[in-house]
Amino acid sequence: MITLSRGQKKPLSDLTSSTQLTVTVQAGLAGTDIAVFGLDAQGRLSDDRFMTFYNQPESPQGAVRWQQQGDRTTFQIDLARLPASITRLVLTATHDDQAVGQSPTLTVELPGAVFNARDGLANERAVMLAELYLHPPAPGGTWRVAAVSQGFDGGLRRLLEHFGGQAAEDEPAPAPVEPPAAAPVPPTVPPSAPTPAQSSLPSTAGGKVSLSKGQSVSLLKRGGAPLTTIFLGLGWDPATHGRNVDLDASCIVYDATGRDIDKVWFMSKSGQRGAVRHSGDNLTGHGRGDDERIAVDLTKLSPDATHLLLTINSFQGQAFSQVRNAYCRVVDSASDTELARFDLGAGGPHTGMFMARISRTAHGWVFTALGLPGKGATVRAMIKPGRALLTSSP
Repeated sequence: MITLSRGQKKPLSDLTSSTQLTVTVQAGLAGTDIAVFGLDAQGRLSDDRFMTFYNQPESPQGAVRWQQQGDRTTFQIDLARLPASITRLVLTATHDDQAVGQSPTLTVELPGAVFNARDGLANERAVMLAELYLHPPAPGGTWRVAAVSQGFDGGLRRLLEHFGGQAAEDEPAPAPVEPPAAAPVPPTVPPSAPTPAQSSLPSTAGGKVSLSKGQSVSLLKRGGAPLTTIFLGLGWDPATHGRNVDLDASCIVYDATGRDIDKVWFMSKSGQRGAVRHSGDNLTGHGRGDDERIAVDLTKLSPDATHLLLTINSFQGQAFSQVRNAYCRVVDSASDTELARFDLGAGGPHTGMFMARISRTAHGWVFTALGLPGKGATVRAMIKPGRALLTSSP
């Protein structure tokens, strides 16, 4: 058994003659997520299906398979089943709140080799542990192994940016929603206490408001006080009894110019320094009540956080025609009072949905029901069309 050092590279043939191999990571820090990213020759995650982890345990053709037992995560890899477009497999470890290097154990076991991936780590919450790569990255190249142990203090968002994760699919923007009243304007007051007075929109001060597609409402506590903490509940049911539908709720945070400054989703459950938090992933759609929740502390959002865009995506490519009873609701966390609700109604052939947005205005926070179709397995594919939606809205 060879012990690899950080930065060391070796031909895979020095370790095994097989293209079928088992790679195991032992991570002793609870809450550490281990994944394999399949990248193209430019080092980009150009196909979300080759992100193999707990929520997608198998890549196309079974080239990479994920399993977990206790603190050990195992990947069964068949290099011969990878498409020619995938030339790198990067093994990663991420944690929402703690530095990965704080793990009491963090080892990578390959056929004939082992690597202590804690070496050299400090405050990184997203770490590239090791990689298998084709050199040169073209047909006829040979597979090599690299012990990496490098990462980012910024967590998974920085890791995805490193893999080209912000380059979402180029898609036509959904048609903008015509609001029933004057559109919100960019904020002109401090973020922690926007003034609720003088808005011409209906408000939640008198109780729950049910919205139709395109309608907006000012978000206030009952009685008219500004909100401080809310949660956004999203739910859905499978259209066919007994069938599972894996949908994923996400929140993209944009500034007033439409630039995305953060996002919270099942792979990165906290954003805006903890001001936006995801409850976790529901893999089936079964059960009563909210399937997923996103909690927001409006007083702790960064000053440039102007729009929160709520999206739902089908990670497995299931269309919204297979979904019924989809909804989005806003709840005052302090009193557990439902303030506003939007029931989507009929689905369609698309795999993504812009459900709603919350916008900071000169008169307070405004919730707008959208119900506009999108496309893509994850929220990454919604960023560009979401930006176009915000900047094209009147």
